Amino acid sequence: MPPILRTEKLSKSFLLAGQPRLILDGLSFEMDSEAFVSVVGSSGCGKSTWLELLAGITHPDSGEIYYRGEKITGKTGLLGYMPQDDLLFPWLSVVENVLLPVRVRDSDIKTAREKVHKLLPVFGLEEHAAHLPYQLSGGLRQRAAFLRTVMTDTQLLLLDEPFASLDAITRLQLQNWLKDITTELKLSIIFVTHDIDEALNLSDEIQVMRGKPGRFAGAFKLGERGKLNEPERAALKRQILELVADGMTAGDAR
Repeated sequence: MPPILRTEKLSKSFLLAGQPRLILDGLSFEMDSEAFVSVVGSSGCGKSTWLELLAGITHPDSGEIYYRGEKITGKTGLLGYMPQDDLLFPWLSVVENVLLPVRVRDSDIKTAREKVHKLLPVFGLEEHAAHLPYQLSGGLRQRAAFLRTVMTDTQLLLLDEPFASLDAITRLQLQNWLKDITTELKLSIIFVTHDIDEALNLSDEIQVMRGKPGRFAGAFKLGERGKLNEPERAALKRQILELVADGMTAGDAR
């Protein structure tokens, strides 16, 4: 089966202090349908910029992106993208926030609303459909933001540190929930995180990005999600930490 997503030699630079600075250099990548791939690396290596390229928010200087075999480089709206902040509109209810991608696409609101109400119990939001964002806990806000991303109606979702701002207990609860729901809905996920334990809990595969400019430095296949025993988990975590650390500059380490 061909990969659901493939990138070829993506590079990106930004103008900083009047000078071009290369942020990503020659990133090639592919993933299978229904896979959960986490990308870990130190701050500033370009993980979020890479997601923005995949989502079409910014354009690469060179290289191409293919989704289901079709070139989508620079195109928006084809992959679901969830940034670090939930970005829920404070004056809209949970349901109306979740329906925003449907309205942007000018799709059938009645059919979409029916789908949302069927998914609310799956996302643990059935009692919060009419609530405004300020009435939700951090975990519930992230669930609502994730459901909104699902309503982009694409199988491949890009998640940029969605649990970073949550407390440890809520974060672990949502990790377990996310594993279950991605399997139930047959989703493909690219998940950016700084937390190696989080990546080990969630992923089929972990990609390590490092350096400035950022490059992929190694990939680790985990097999069945969450089935590592403790010695395997500890050894793999050590390998990943060593690979990340090898690519850190003195500035990263401070």
